[in-house]
Amino acid sequence: MSTKRRWAIRVTIISMIAVATVPFWWTAPPPPAPANDPNGTAAADTQSIPLTPPAASPFLNTGPQAHYVGSQACRDCHQDETDSFALSGMAHSMRTVDLDVEPPDTTISHQLSNREFKTTRRDGQLFHSEKITGGSQPWIVGEHDIKYIVGSGVHFSMYLCEIDGFLVESPLTWYVAKPEWSLSPGYDSPHHLGFQREITAACLFCHAGRATAIDDSYHRMQVEELGISCERCHGPGSLHVAKHNTAPDKRRDLAGDKFDTTIVNPARLDRHRAEAVCHQCHLQSQAYVNPRGRSLADYRPGLALEDFQHYYRSADPGQKMKVVGHAEQMMLSRCYTNSDTLNCITCHNPHATPTVADQPAKYRRICLNCHGANSAATCTAQTVARQQTLPADNCVSCHMPTIPTTTLHTAVTHHRIGLHSTTTTPSPASSPTSSPDQDQHATTDELEPLHDLSRYHQLDRQRSLGLATLKRVFQLGIDSGPRSQRLWNQSRTLLMQARKGGLVDPGIEATLAQLTFDTNKGQAVRHATSALSAPTIDIESRLNALFALASFNFSQKRPAKSLEYLDELIRIRRSASDWEMRGLCQLQLRKRELAIESLRTAVSIDPELLPVHDILARLYADVGQASDSAHHRRHVRRLQAIFRDRRP
Repeated sequence: MSTKRRWAIRVTIISMIAVATVPFWWTAPPPPAPANDPNGTAAADTQSIPLTPPAASPFLNTGPQAHYVGSQACRDCHQDETDSFALSGMAHSMRTVDLDVEPPDTTISHQLSNREFKTTRRDGQLFHSEKITGGSQPWIVGEHDIKYIVGSGVHFSMYLCEIDGFLVESPLTWYVAKPEWSLSPGYDSPHHLGFQREITAACLFCHAGRATAIDDSYHRMQVEELGISCERCHGPGSLHVAKHNTAPDKRRDLAGDKFDTTIVNPARLDRHRAEAVCHQCHLQSQAYVNPRGRSLADYRPGLALEDFQHYYRSADPGQKMKVVGHAEQMMLSRCYTNSDTLNCITCHNPHATPTVADQPAKYRRICLNCHGANSAATCTAQTVARQQTLPADNCVSCHMPTIPTTTLHTAVTHHRIGLHSTTTTPSPASSPTSSPDQDQHATTDELEPLHDLSRYHQLDRQRSLGLATLKRVFQLGIDSGPRSQRLWNQSRTLLMQARKGGLVDPGIEATLAQLTFDTNKGQAVRHATSALSAPTIDIESRLNALFALASFNFSQKRPAKSLEYLDELIRIRRSASDWEMRGLCQLQLRKRELAIESLRTAVSIDPELLPVHDILARLYADVGQASDSAHHRRHVRRLQAIFRDRRP
């Protein structure tokens, strides 16, 4: 979790205790709440709104009776399909290290953060290391072996380490199209993330066949299957395997059309549900939230995606195309809106990946299936211009041009099929720069649901919009001025109103703990306590509630109580903030040795915690460990110099 810090160059233990590290969402800038809150602060004493059930499906493997069996079970009968799919990028979206195919080792200097990063092969393993270069001597702050690689290898390869059982992203990414090593997205900053960005089950959802959290932790994962698997698109296969192992020729009849209902075939789904199979990973949107009682992990092919994730886009017509993925772009195309059948698999066959040379002709044939063989003759583009495309009359080059991007999860091929401006020549995919589709001039920050959510209770829709609005705050930046402040207040109002209306939900309670912590800590504590008392609670809400209670008890000088929550936090996530506060609590309880251990862990996660280095220097001096004290004193002086250089 990101943190917001205002470090002084000189600090004392006393001052450090007073300004204990707090995640950025606790330090947001909403104005004080009115003395008479018109929305109320307590949930109405009414029956909780029943959960909206998922829309029904005729496929039997969408239900709980079906379970996953792995792609090998599919291979036994579907050899050709599995062999062809194995050649696709999706099949290689997550893999282990193969040193024989890895790009050459490199060293990258990052002047903004005074960092140096290095890749090294050693003893049959791949290591990524981080070094702070400010000061007289380099300071190696971490070297970690690579456990997994994510990304198809077509555009990029991103590297994951396992540190103390937690999956963490490496600061280095291999950009295949350039090709070159460079910093991972979001790392080009003076306040470098280093090896701190956690990888969660949600992160792996679109890269691993299956990955589950260990002991309900946030980013300790068990990966059951690498790469996107058969069951990600077809649903769990246990019923299908059992049926054909016992009665291979048996078929079920549905609405007069004979097909096997034990396994989902996306080609037999209506457009909305067929798209959902692709959209589970390829629909980006501006904000998305879990509906009450479910999450995207519960989705199974053949069901409606909006029953497991609520997606939001800008309500501003001029902003609907800003920083979105392929799916949302296509949904705004006239080709799509004027058709009842056009969807992702119209053009993309997951089981057959065309070569680069074959792609233009293939996609042209698909275009002409709808537009007719004479479309080239009636095309409004000048003949000379069409003939200059490679190959000639290449529909895609004009109507779906390559656009530049700085973000991995934005479009490279423009999927808003149509007539695009010719005043600017699109940049090749190998040279991502600032995109013309970036959200730089929004006239409104209001959001609207991308799907029809009318089946959901009004209060559930209000809840989802409130949660999505808060996510928009984090996108803009917590300190982005009146825009973020207004949205922060709007999120709080929406969630308070849903709660007052009788919607009982731990997600609302935990989020309100965030939103009210600065203005009313007592109220925030009540929200957090209510969230944790719920029979079930999602992991993010649990984390928010635990940290709220830990922070509150720490501020009230109740270190023993704070430790109860912190001990649970460090079990389920890897956060320097948690370990720092834990060490300060242990100091208050005069448990010096335990405090030293906790504070050392904090700086091993985030080496730029200057005040913690200062505290460790003092503690080691107190116990007569002069060399350890001097070690942390050197880090204090080095960080002081680095921070001075970073000042604008």
